[in-house]
Amino acid sequence: MNLGKKDMLYEGRKNTRGETFRWRSYRILGLAILAVCLCACMIAFPLVSVHKRRIRALFQELTASASASASDLSSSTAATSSATELASAAATTASAAQKDFLEIATSTGTDKVEAYKQLPTCLNDNNKCVRGDAVRETCRPWGHFYDTLYNRWLGKYSSDDADPIQFLEIGYYQGKGFEAYSKFLPAAEKHSMEISCLPEGPLAEGKWPYANPAENHAMYKGLREAHRLHCGDASNYDFLHTTWTTEMKRADAPPLMVVVDDGSHQHKHMAASLFFWFPRIEPGGILVVEDIQPIPIANMFRTHIVPQVMKDIHWCGGSKSSVPDTVCFPTIQSLLQGVHCEMHICVFVRNNEPAYEPDRATSMTPSDAFTGAQKCLFG
Repeated sequence: MNLGKKDMLYEGRKNTRGETFRWRSYRILGLAILAVCLCACMIAFPLVSVHKRRIRALFQELTASASASASDLSSSTAATSSATELASAAATTASAAQKDFLEIATSTGTDKVEAYKQLPTCLNDNNKCVRGDAVRETCRPWGHFYDTLYNRWLGKYSSDDADPIQFLEIGYYQGKGFEAYSKFLPAAEKHSMEISCLPEGPLAEGKWPYANPAENHAMYKGLREAHRLHCGDASNYDFLHTTWTTEMKRADAPPLMVVVDDGSHQHKHMAASLFFWFPRIEPGGILVVEDIQPIPIANMFRTHIVPQVMKDIHWCGGSKSSVPDTVCFPTIQSLLQGVHCEMHICVFVRNNEPAYEPDRATSMTPSDAFTGAQKCLFG
């Protein structure tokens, strides 16, 4: 169809209006959609932020809870481990703990600590003292105060896990002292000697004519059967040597570290113990002599033997010495580390020289040990 110019202009304007209308409609629709989206975002964004915060908080809570659980588990494990370690340490400490000789000896009734009990009664009533005229009060009652010395010198052997040693007591008597040693030295192989358990009969026949108090003790029978209680005269070389070589000096025996003389209390018998046993005690061991008292039967060991041994501790020798210096007891001096005494008891300490087996003559008390004391001490 042919249109005129006027018509053509009209149609052009018409078409332009339609396109403009459509474009405006699209724009309005687009703006409306955008507005809706923006509104949705404005509504959704806070919610998302809230949820994000909640999620973050929840995550933090879970993380904290997990950390706390891990911490609790770690603490529980640590606590369990600590408790186990403490229990183990306590058990180790208990087994390694040294015992108290006073407590043990008091329970067995031995006279080694009886003076603690007797002293107050003695001081209140002088008629109940053994030596009521003694100036030194601790000398008056029956019994002794030996616990401090035994705790000091035997304490290291008193724990349950102590290294095994061989221990010898001379003088079982009623068994109360040996019972105390048995409880105090649980790891030791313990021996004792007693003359009263010999067969009944005359002394001249190597027998015992008096009562046997040892047999009344609860440990007596078991010790005899185990060859731990040896019956005989502990001042007699033949008895000592036989007992030592057949019952004690065994390949499977622990080292002889402690010998205690609590026998007859006679000075000659005390000396016999010193000269026989000191060379046979292992390095670092000790010989204990009890009842070194100012009483007739024991006094000469105190006044003659102990001073000579003390002199030998400080011996130097040498021809150019400004003071003449001699050794009183050569077989003791060469093995002697020191002497430590408390009231009525002394410890003779072995040095690091090896133990050895002396012959018969060397194992016995020198013939001039008592008679030559003054000459050796004062020249």
